Amino acid sequence: MTRSHFLHVKIAGGAAAQALGLINGIYASTRLGIPFKVSYYPYSTGTYWPFAISHLLENHELLNVAVSTKGLDESKDYEIGKIISSHPLMSKKFSYEGALGLIKQLKLETVLNFLRRELVIRASPKRLTNVNKFYKSISGGFASINDPFVNKKLHQRFIKSGVLSPFSGLDKENDLVVIHYRLGDKRAVGKHPYHFNTDLIIDPQSYADILHKISKSNSKKIYVVSDDPILAKKLLSTVGIAAKIHKNTGDIWEDINFMSRANIFIGSNSQVSQFVNICVENNGGKSFILNFFRDLSNNNFLNTNYFPAKFLDLNHNIYTLDFKLDKDSHCAYRKK
Repeated sequence: MTRSHFLHVKIAGGAAAQALGLINGIYASTRLGIPFKVSYYPYSTGTYWPFAISHLLENHELLNVAVSTKGLDESKDYEIGKIISSHPLMSKKFSYEGALGLIKQLKLETVLNFLRRELVIRASPKRLTNVNKFYKSISGGFASINDPFVNKKLHQRFIKSGVLSPFSGLDKENDLVVIHYRLGDKRAVGKHPYHFNTDLIIDPQSYADILHKISKSNSKKIYVVSDDPILAKKLLSTVGIAAKIHKNTGDIWEDINFMSRANIFIGSNSQVSQFVNICVENNGGKSFILNFFRDLSNNNFLNTNYFPAKFLDLNHNIYTLDFKLDKDSHCAYRKK
């Protein structure tokens, strides 16, 4: 099978980002009537994330799941979910990755992508739906789409893999409120070069405002799921939210499955929240998403409301390059 006979899907980031890439790959390959193959870039975001969706793919759909990053010593044992301090993007010296970052900043990337026939989705459902056979590959940031056909295909892949499917909707709990609080490497915002382009941590008051708006502030079934759940619980408590932690196993797929059962889901523009939002919509729940600007061409999120967010100031002591993760953080990756 030659390159022209399949769609090359270039994926990077954590498990949810990878799952969004798979969603976009299934949608685009179905639209084009050709199969897809996945390449994965474990270091390209500046944070180390292992490949986490092998169980959702067939062997013939894997092209390269360990694409190298030029200028990075990949023989080292990097900590999962932590920014790589020796990454070329962290250096002020000239590097290949740094040059790519500069090209992006100067908005010259579009020309290069056109020449190599690569469609960068840029989180736009409209760009995804406009994919055509001119393109040999697609890459992120991938779009958040709620497509019944694609959701069904994802559900089948989860079932086949033996991992609980967040698209089943069978265990939806009518009074369950779940907050997803993205922390992790966002704690290093302002401590690294502009190339990482990461937004700030959401002020817990923004979550409290949503709960008051929907009259759920006194609910006894408010849970928080986070890549740092103990810290997330502490932050929420400062604004009067008594959230419980669901297990704290560090298993991203277990967390996603739990959040997918929520009657009320409160998330943000993080890729975990975006993926869970798709599952909650599919399962009949309602979502409130902070700091995410809805693409008006994407009208399949009928049970989702979007709100602006406040952020913790860069002077807040939560921001540090040398942040510590919970001992069980990201254990699902280590199992693999």
